[in-house]
Amino acid sequence: MHERRLMKAEEVAVVLRISRSKAYRMMRERQIPTITIGKNVRVTCEDLDAYITTNRSNIGDDNEYIR
Repeated sequence: MHERRLMKAEEVAVVLRISRSKAYRMMRERQIPTITIGKNVRVTCEDLDAYITTNRSNIGDDNEYIR
């Protein structure tokens, strides 16, 4: 079986460099897709990567992204 990494809100916050409460809010508002296991809510690495790719903003001719 393929092993899939599931991330907690704290880990999502670290990757996105946002607060934990902001990560929880984005997950609750379905901005980032989640998986619910009982009372636990998780995000797949693939879904987080897709969120980042979809929300990337390019500036200038050399396509530098805003950090």
